[in-house]
Amino acid sequence: MAVNSVRVREIINHAIAHARNNGDICCGSIRQAWRNLKAWRDQAPLPGGRPNSLDLDVAAAENYMFARACVCEGFVNRMQMNTIALGYYASKVVGVKMPTSGNPQSPSDAGVLGWGGVGAQEGEADCRRCNRDASPPLWRPVSEIMSLGGGYRGAMGKPGTRYEPPPTRI
Repeated sequence: MAVNSVRVREIINHAIAHARNNGDICCGSIRQAWRNLKAWRDQAPLPGGRPNSLDLDVAAAENYMFARACVCEGFVNRMQMNTIALGYYASKVVGVKMPTSGNPQSPSDAGVLGWGGVGAQEGEADCRRCNRDASPPLWRPVSEIMSLGGGYRGAMGKPGTRYEPPPTRI
């Protein structure tokens, strides 16, 4: 199943519209929108149900939000975000499993990867527009970004936010 770019943009806009900025008027709503999408994808499926983690449109929107938030905040620079996204995508292509929750990992998809790149690009524009004092490092240790103990997996996403992306239109 290919990523539906129109639906991805709808999910992105919906997630941002339903996120609070938590006092950070520049990047706060982007970070919270990512947390909400991540939490939704991490929810355990109902018995016999399909895990949310396998919805590629939401995966693309989540990748976009994570990249945009991290670059907007100056946590990482755009080059590093794109580099680690390519590495994660490559790991999926060669069959290395690195799920970020208890749900199955979504398959490799170039469309999902591409949306991460768009998020990094838009995050860089946000950073220049409203977070000019940010000074991202040339390279941040990947373990600080994607650590399985306390970073991307679970600690940044907050289960129970009750957020759901908009339904698919038929």
